[in-house]
Amino acid sequence: MTAFEQFLKRSGDDFKNDVSPDEKGLYAAVARAGCRLFSVFFVLIKSVVLAVLFAIAAVLRLLGKAKNALVKAFKEFFSTSGSQYGRYRKAINNGKSEISRIKREEGYFAGIKAEFRLFGRVVFGKRGFAVTVFNYVLPVVCCVFLFNIVSYATSQTYALKLTVNGHFLGYIEDETVFTDAEQIISKRINYTGSNAEVVNFTHDYEVDLVGYDSMLSTYQVADRMLQLLDAKIESGYGMFIGEDYYGTLLNHTRVSEALDNILGQYRTDNPTETVAFDKEITFVPGIYLADSFVEENEIIRMVTSYKIVADYYTVVQNDSPYSISEKVNMTIEELARLNPGFSTSTEVHIGDEIKITQEQPFLNVIVTREEHYNEEFDYDTEYVQDNSRYVGMNVIRQNGENGVRAVTANVSYINNVEISRKVLVRTTTKNPVTEIIGVGTMPRPANSAPGATVEAGKFIWPVGGSGGKKTWGYAAPGYSTHRGLDISAPYGTPVFAAETGTITQINPSGYGGGWGTFVVISHGSGVSTRYAHMAGIANIYVGQTVTAGQLIGYVGSTGNSTGNHLHFEVLVGGIRVDPSYYLPSHI
Repeated sequence: MTAFEQFLKRSGDDFKNDVSPDEKGLYAAVARAGCRLFSVFFVLIKSVVLAVLFAIAAVLRLLGKAKNALVKAFKEFFSTSGSQYGRYRKAINNGKSEISRIKREEGYFAGIKAEFRLFGRVVFGKRGFAVTVFNYVLPVVCCVFLFNIVSYATSQTYALKLTVNGHFLGYIEDETVFTDAEQIISKRINYTGSNAEVVNFTHDYEVDLVGYDSMLSTYQVADRMLQLLDAKIESGYGMFIGEDYYGTLLNHTRVSEALDNILGQYRTDNPTETVAFDKEITFVPGIYLADSFVEENEIIRMVTSYKIVADYYTVVQNDSPYSISEKVNMTIEELARLNPGFSTSTEVHIGDEIKITQEQPFLNVIVTREEHYNEEFDYDTEYVQDNSRYVGMNVIRQNGENGVRAVTANVSYINNVEISRKVLVRTTTKNPVTEIIGVGTMPRPANSAPGATVEAGKFIWPVGGSGGKKTWGYAAPGYSTHRGLDISAPYGTPVFAAETGTITQINPSGYGGGWGTFVVISHGSGVSTRYAHMAGIANIYVGQTVTAGQLIGYVGSTGNSTGNHLHFEVLVGGIRVDPSYYLPSHI
């Protein structure tokens, strides 16, 4: 028999001795009612728990993970709880008969006494209900308490309590705040250029728990440290360009306007541009030495001024001492002082660096903007064989045309001089046209014209040797009836067919209606060429197909001529036109 069962038996014995027979029925009914209420209470708890378990099990079935482990854990927990509940129920059931017996045998008050003893042992005994609940609740309460302590500790702000020269200044976040403040004070003091002794600060730190809002910034620490000095100090705005300190102003409105005007000189209507100084300019409010204050006009003169700086000019193609002098806006004498030996006769070469001086604004302005523009890109060239032309005699059958791209780029400038360009987008707006060149493949006779490449629709130069010299053009001034091009050359200079064609006329006589000895070649499409005043005809005949560059005669002065030259004509539909449109450029 267990200790609890012995306890119930003893309680029952006492109950039998204390309760009279008339009271047994009443107390038995009360005991049964209490037992039933206790049973209903646990049934409700069990029903709620089972409902929760079913809901959790449904979720776990959807998740498909950790279901079995959790269900097992809950079952073990409530199995243990169920065993506890069963033990309490059994004790109550065993005790109710004993309590009834005690009331019958020992009286009503003895039964009440037994009920209190039973309640105390069931609820507060070593294995009572209260002890069991306490064993479960206590760990949870401890965990919650520990979590709150850790959360409170981590939410607090710790800072350094700063003492300088024995004076408490305030709280700072870390040591760098003080060291940075020392540097700020050094700049403020050294601005005046005085011979004052170096200021030393002795400091001390202590860790303390404070609110975040109570900590000092670097500039606040600097202001409070300055107040410790035995010097005249005033409130103002320290002007800093980058890290350099340029003095203190009582008011910086006009200086700010002057700075904005400088930037305005570089601004455009481009909505994408940014215009700013290369160094940040700030006006820091605080306490400064009285000797460091300057007038706004002095600062304005400084920021709007220019300075002379040394630089180098890199020589490019076609440069000369004169052109370099004009480009850099310096005289030859000024360049000579910077570059010993430089003069108007100095030979300069591409890539040479010439030392120069130039004006540069005191404040550099950087402009970055998105720019849109068109750029051309090269076309491709295709070579095809042409068996109607001599080797080296090429013709451009189709002129190439560059393509065009619309470009969007980020471009950066310093003082309006471009320093970088980053292309963001390139979009082709016009495709290039491929250049097609017909390459001659016919074996070239020794007496043919030298190799050349001509554009589509144009002829080769018809005079050999050095090419001769143009003396009279088409409808030359004072000679309006002249409908050809005169090319002077030594007697006997070879004359070549300007284009492939068929010989339609040969006049070997010396006069030929004023043209003297001449040849006419038809090139098709109503275009023909005439070669006049020649000294003689090569070995050719009417109806023969000749190739561009083939020898057809020699320069002379036959017919109506006053000197050795070739009279060259171009006829379109039988009408003479200006030959210059069909010939390559020539002196």
